[in-house]
Order: sequence, then C-alpha cells, then structure tokens
Amino acid sequence: MKKILTPRFLSGAAYFLIMLPVFYYSDTPVLSFAIALVSVGCVYDALHVTGSPESKMLMPIALVFAGAYPFLPVYLPGITRVVIYVYLLMVIVLYVLHFDTMKLENALHCGAFSVMLPVFIGTAVMSRQLENGLYYLILTFVGVWVSDTMAQVSGKLFGRHKLGSAISPNKTVEGCVGSVVFTAAAFAAAGYVINTRFGLTVSYTVITALGVLVSIVSQFGDLLASAVKRTYGVKDYSKLIPGHGGMYDRFDSFALVAPLIYFVASLSEFIS
Repeated sequence: MKKILTPRFLSGAAYFLIMLPVFYYSDTPVLSFAIALVSVGCVYDALHVTGSPESKMLMPIALVFAGAYPFLPVYLPGITRVVIYVYLLMVIVLYVLHFDTMKLENALHCGAFSVMLPVFIGTAVMSRQLENGLYYLILTFVGVWVSDTMAQVSGKLFGRHKLGSAISPNKTVEGCVGSVVFTAAAFAAAGYVINTRFGLTVSYTVITALGVLVSIVSQFGDLLASAVKRTYGVKDYSKLIPGHGGMYDRFDSFALVAPLIYFVASLSEFIS
C-alpha cells in the first residue's frame, strides 16, 4: 500500500483540495481564471514539447488565445466562434508567410492542439452556466480524479495482463477495468447524495453510464498525451507537478472529459 501512495497520488489529492475554493467561487470570475491557467499551461506543454521553430513562432498568440478563451462563454458568448476563426486565420497566415521555414506537420500539430485544448477545457466553464451547473462541474473534476487514481491503484494491486498498447506499455487490463468500475460507482454514489441530500432528481441510469464513459474517455485522453510524448521522445511535459510532470500531464484526461459531461448535461439534464 505504501508504494501506491506515490507523489502522483498525493499530487492528485492536493489538486482536488486546491479546487475546493474554486468550486465555492465558481459563480464568479475565479472559475474562468482557474480554467484559463490550466488552458495556458496545457497549450504551453503541447507546443513546447515539439521543440520546433513552429512552436516558438506560434507560442505567443497561442497562449493569448488559451488564456482568453475560458472567459468568452460567460462574458462574450456572441463572439466565441469569431475569436476561434480569427485565431486559426492568424495561424494560417503565419504558416503561409513562413512557408520556407515552417514544416506543415509541426504547424498542424501546434495549430490543432492550441485550439483543441482551450476549447475543450473551456467547456468546464460552460457546464457551470447550465442549471445545477455546480454539480456538473464537480462531477467533471471528481470523475477525472477517480478515474486516474483508481487506474493506478487497480493496476498496482491487480495488474497482471498488459494492455498491449505501444503508446503506454505499462498499462494493464486490470487497471483500465478498475478505473471504469470505480468511476461508475463514484458517479452512482454522487447521484444518490445529490438525490437524497440536495432535493434534486437524478437519473441513476444516465449518471452511472456517464461514469463509465468518463473513465473510458479519460483513459483515451491520457493515451493521447502519452502518444504525443512518445512521438517527441520525452517522459513528461515538464517537472511542474510532482509525480505528474507538466500541466498537460495532469489535465490530459480533463481536456476530453469536460466536453463529454457538458454535452451529456446539455442534452439530458440528468440532474434537475
């Protein structure tokens, strides 16, 4: 058990404790500011890891976009699509003007990740704007934390069969299954608490199924970030967070889970 309580596990617990005041003040600009910090950190990691001239050239405007985007859904929702278009147009213009020195694959990597990460991560702010949005926001963070933690714990305790992924050779079938089971159970338990303690109606079918999906999508988010690191030959994006690495190492799963919960909540309103 002592080996399980690694810096990674403890950093994950610390991250959740840090988020508590963000939840409390989530109806203020505090949430957008916190998500903007995450967005900027993730974009920096995703571009910096390439070590390419393209990333250095695009980094300034990419970080500005990453920091500004989480504020748009709340304060300037009418221009969100326009801002995305203008940013992508700037990326295209830079590529065309520097065609002789920029490689297309690096430009595409930087352009894609610098848009995907802020837009996906920014949906956490949009979830908070929904009716009963605080619960959706908390589920987003808790789901990612439970999935990540229980994948590691289950893998260490019960891992016998390698998943066989060239991206992450140490992942086990037991770790993946444990993550799914515990995340689904955590979501079902959250549904029970919301239903019995807060006087709201929760669809147990939807929230439990969502827990399964959150775990699966979370693990693909982790694999995507690992694939990028393997492509560029690095172990971690940085040394910012003990046991995790960089900001994108910590929030790789969050980037895919946040939009999932937002879209499911928007379509089903499973908490009412």
